[in-house]
Amino acid sequence: ALCVRALRGLENGESKSPPLPLRQGSRTMKLHLGDLPQERAEIPAPAGWHRIQSPGSRWAYLLALVVGFVWPNVLCLWLVVVSALVPGNGGTETPVDSGTPWLAALGAFLLCIPLHELLHASAHPHGGRTPQTTMIVWPAKLRFGVYYEGCMTRKRWLMMRLTPLLVLSVLPAVLLTLFYWVAVAYAVNVFLQVLMLVNAIGSGADIVAVAWVLFQVPASAQICFSGGKAYWQ
Repeated sequence: ALCVRALRGLENGESKSPPLPLRQGSRTMKLHLGDLPQERAEIPAPAGWHRIQSPGSRWAYLLALVVGFVWPNVLCLWLVVVSALVPGNGGTETPVDSGTPWLAALGAFLLCIPLHELLHASAHPHGGRTPQTTMIVWPAKLRFGVYYEGCMTRKRWLMMRLTPLLVLSVLPAVLLTLFYWVAVAYAVNVFLQVLMLVNAIGSGADIVAVAWVLFQVPASAQICFSGGKAYWQ
C-alpha cells in the first residue's frame, strides 16, 4: 500500500511542512509510528517548481499489479531457460535430500519488506541518516516504509527507486544461476527464490514510478518532496 501511495505522488516523502534545512552534523533518521501525517491545507509550491503528475489510484494499482506480475515471470523464465541448458544442479541439495525448508521461506518472506524499504532509505542523500528521511512503522496495519522530505537529483532518485529491485531480485537471480554450477544448501536456494519473487512482485510500483519520472522530468532536474507532493525543478 505504501508503494502504490508513493507511486500516486511519485513521492517517497510526505509531511506537513516544506523541507527544512539540514542541521549541521545531524545524522539521525526519524522514526514515525502509525499512519503518515495528512496534509490539511494546500502549501504553495516554491517558484520554479513543477508538479509531477501521477496516475489516479485505480490506474496506479492496476499498473503496479501488471508490472508486479510480469517481472517475476521474466526472472522465473530466465531460470527455467538456464536449468534447461545446464545439465545437473551443481550438487545443490533437493527437497528429496533435505525436505522443504519452510523456515527459510518464511524468513525471506518476513525480511523482504523491511529490507526493501531500508535499501530505499540507504540511497537517500547522506545514506538516509538525516532527519529528512523518516522510517514509518505502523504495526496495526502491518506496514513498514520510508519517505523523504527535501530534494535530490533525478539520477539519485532513480537509483533509490531501483536499488531494492537490483539487490533483492536481480542479484538473487544471478546467484541462483550460479548455483547450477556451485553446490549450496537447499535452504539457501529456497530463501533466495522466495526473496526474489516476493520483492519482484512488490517492485511493480517502483518500476512504474521510474517510467513515469523518466517521461516527465528532465535529466538535469532535481526531484523535490514537500507537503506530501512531488515536484521537479
